[in-house]
Amino acid sequence: MSAALACIAPSLEFGWNASIVEWLAGLFMAPPSTNTVVSYRSGLGAKFFETLADEPGCAAGVSRMRSAVMTEDSSVFVARKLAVAFTQLFDGVGGSKTVSLYESAHVSESGRLFQAPVGNMEQLLRRSNVSTDATFQEPSDHLSIELALLARLMRQDPGHYAQAELLDDHLLVWLPTFADRCSKTDRTGFYAGASSVVTGFLTAQRAALQTNPATKPNTGTTTCQID
Repeated sequence: MSAALACIAPSLEFGWNASIVEWLAGLFMAPPSTNTVVSYRSGLGAKFFETLADEPGCAAGVSRMRSAVMTEDSSVFVARKLAVAFTQLFDGVGGSKTVSLYESAHVSESGRLFQAPVGNMEQLLRRSNVSTDATFQEPSDHLSIELALLARLMRQDPGHYAQAELLDDHLLVWLPTFADRCSKTDRTGFYAGASSVVTGFLTAQRAALQTNPATKPNTGTTTCQID
């Protein structure tokens, strides 16, 4: 389970698609460590990239991510470069070139944070019996939190209605704009690639669901309770 969420009810076994989404959530929580860069170059991370590139909508983004880490520079240098890029892109120090990780900034007319998506996401989190982790104190419409919730739903939502709702009402509403801004702003190519991967992968996942959240049946029952 991603550090973005704290489990309240037991989760089911990880699936491959859910694991990809968990990994994507981690990409936008913090920059990769030196050890992670080493893995991306020649370890399990490199093998993961090879497999991920075969997923629908992911090949181009994976290629950009791999190009960003497979340079002649040392892994230490690459990790530092990506850390600087993360700060400049997502932490607000890039001025007009900052790309917000919060849904509110992309969908509200004012571009401000803490808008309606925050309250909507908090409701979805409560409905799924999860809360944001105490070590990741971000508004609930942060990309990593939305992705972490989607990963959980992939493991516990057999009807796919909750997944479709989260994708239709939140993630796929603003991710295309987010990816476009990352592509234009990220000089390393790593986060431009990552934003392309997350958008392409989730678009393919939504197409595969073939369900309409508006048709979700109201059973009047719950399977677990919030503490």
